[in-house]
Amino acid sequence: MSEQQIFNLSTEEYFFEEDFCISQSNQDVCNYLRKWPNWDDNIINIFGPKKSGKTFLLTVFERKNSFLRISANTLNKETVSSVLSQERLIIEDVEENMDEELLFLLFNEFKNNNKYLIFSSTQDTSCISFQLQDLSSRFKSILNLEISNPSDTLLCSVLMKQLSEKQITIKKELITHTIKRIERSYDSVNKFAAMIDEESLKNKKKIDLKLINLVLSKI
Repeated sequence: MSEQQIFNLSTEEYFFEEDFCISQSNQDVCNYLRKWPNWDDNIINIFGPKKSGKTFLLTVFERKNSFLRISANTLNKETVSSVLSQERLIIEDVEENMDEELLFLLFNEFKNNNKYLIFSSTQDTSCISFQLQDLSSRFKSILNLEISNPSDTLLCSVLMKQLSEKQITIKKELITHTIKRIERSYDSVNKFAAMIDEESLKNKKKIDLKLINLVLSKI
C-alpha cells in the first residue's frame, strides 16, 4: 500500500504566548518581561542553555511591545547605524568573538539615552570573556535573568498540549517513556509532536511504543 501523501501547507513558524508553559525554570524572566516598561533596569540579559525557550519568549515579547529583534552576528558597520536609531532593541546570541567596538558603541547609546535593550546569551554576561575591558565592565553591571531547561513535568505538559491540539491521544505510560528519552527542550518536544502526527497519518499506523521509538530515533 502506498503511503498517504501529507501536504505541508506552511513552513512559517508561529509563536503564541498561550503555547508557552510557565514554571520555575522561566518564572523570573516571564515576571520581569511582563513589568515592561516599568523596569528597574532598562538593559538586561536573558541567559540559559540552547533551546530552553529564550527565542520563544523574546519573539512573543517583541511582537507585543514593538521591539526590533536581531541576531548579534548580523551586527556590523553596515547595519549598526539603523540599529542605533532604535528605541527598543533585542540582540540575541551574544557571545565571545564579536565585534566588540560596535557592541560597546551600541551599549553606550542605549545606556546614555535610557532606551530599552535586551540581550540573550547562553551564559551570564559577567562570565563572557570580552577582550575590551570597558565592554566587560558594562556587561558585568547589567541585570542577568536565567531561564533553565524545562523540567520533565513541564515537558510532559507541553507535549500533552501539542498532541491534544493535533487530536492525538497517547497512553500516559507512553508519554512518560517519551519524556525520559527525549532531549529536554521545547524544540525537541515540538518536533516529536509534529513527527508522530505525520508518521501516524502517512503510514496509517496507530501510535504505539514501536512508532514512538522510531520517531525518537529520528529527532
